[in-house]
Amino acid sequence: MAQITIVLPVYNVEKYLTQCLDSIINQTFKDFECLCINDGSTDNSLEILQEYAKKDKRFKIITQENKGLLGAWNTGIKNVNTKYLTFIDSDDWITENYLEVLYNKIEETGADVVRASYKFYFQEDNAYKSARIREIHKITANSDIERLYKGYAGAFVWSKIYKTSLIKDNNIWFYDERKSAGDCPFLGLVFLYSKKIAFISDELLFYRKHNSSITTNLEKNATDDFCNFITLTKDLQKRNFNEPKIKEFCIDFFLYKLGKLGKNISKQTLQKNYSIAIEHIKFLKEMSLDLGFLYKFKINFSIFLLNTFKTFSFKIFRILKNFFKN
Repeated sequence: MAQITIVLPVYNVEKYLTQCLDSIINQTFKDFECLCINDGSTDNSLEILQEYAKKDKRFKIITQENKGLLGAWNTGIKNVNTKYLTFIDSDDWITENYLEVLYNKIEETGADVVRASYKFYFQEDNAYKSARIREIHKITANSDIERLYKGYAGAFVWSKIYKTSLIKDNNIWFYDERKSAGDCPFLGLVFLYSKKIAFISDELLFYRKHNSSITTNLEKNATDDFCNFITLTKDLQKRNFNEPKIKEFCIDFFLYKLGKLGKNISKQTLQKNYSIAIEHIKFLKEMSLDLGFLYKFKINFSIFLLNTFKTFSFKIFRILKNFFKN
């Protein structure tokens, strides 16, 4: 059995797929398998995958109807049987020593997760830029709230290697009711359950940014991020992470995200999210009963703003973002 599984979602990326697959096949670390999740591609992506699978048995193809990126990642997790796993996007590519460096670090440290640095590649400008990961992401967090925050702030699931048992034993999945913005809730749970997190500064992955990238759909991404965080908040309660600091984090970040929705979002989308916000803030009020005065005030004041100013309240939350931000 291989040591590492690469989970590779593929959807209509024929222009970039060969570069990605070549970077995988040329790895200095050879003991891996690559699960290629063909997520209902309608271009030549499947044919390209089949060519690679014919010449290298480490490439395995799973074809499914289109479920979106998060659904494809979940399919990958279900089919992983190796000790470790890593995620790569099919329009990105990796250095030749990507797997070797990550594997050596996780074996050496006994960490549950190892995260590496990466570079952005701007397709239209043919330019590279280092990610400059902040120091807070390089330090192993000791408390539940530190791990939750640093995981949620981790941004992307790729450029990391994970113990498969950590994810499967704790029943961690992407919230695939939405089709985007699923990295942060997943990483929040992964880091929360991790006993040890390690960081290496090597830039091992090239993240391609282009006009068709999922991250360029700002309105949909903002809405999905908002709804996914609501799902995470409820999931944390079901998992009995009920300590006050985590509840405070959930309240602060929810109110902060209300403010983020106040920018570049259509009135129709704001109206839809307003209804969602009203429903969830009632849940937060119940959750905050054992918290101190400050958080009860934040909740009650926010309810007043939402009820009084309706969708315009998102603009007010944006002005007050420093008060609400954790």
